Amino acid sequence: MNSHDVELGFSIRPVTAEDEALIDDFFAVMWDESRAFFNRHDGNHQSAIDFCRNPEEKCQYFLAEADGIMIGLVFLWDLHTTIPWLGIAVRENLRGRHIGRKLIAFAQDYARKHGKGGIQLTTHIANLRGQSLYETMGFRRMGIYGPSGEFYYLFRYTDI
Repeated sequence: MNSHDVELGFSIRPVTAEDEALIDDFFAVMWDESRAFFNRHDGNHQSAIDFCRNPEEKCQYFLAEADGIMIGLVFLWDLHTTIPWLGIAVRENLRGRHIGRKLIAFAQDYARKHGKGGIQLTTHIANLRGQSLYETMGFRRMGIYGPSGEFYYLFRYTDI
């Protein structure tokens, strides 16, 4: 899929049991940098597949799809807490088209509608593109997350 293939837009929808092949394809074409930042040891890929096979109430996965191809993934976990965790990835050849912004806005709206106080995430210190995106979307860098050594970001709803 070339970047001009997404001119008509895309949809964001919950991941279902039938999405394993889309998810496998999405992760198969992931570039090395994204694997290092987002899918170390194939963890996020396996978590998405596990969710397809056995959805849990404390997690929710959504995918962005255009013309039958998965172009992005966003998920929230620890939904049983006040401030769940966020994960996001966009197909590399489609970066720069604001897909990430739309995925984060979708997750922020979902969390708000479900009574959450905000969203948290961590990102690799070398993930400058991600850091810029998170800060544009209202996340504040709070420091270093001890267990991983990554930057810790927090988004809080200001009107609740």
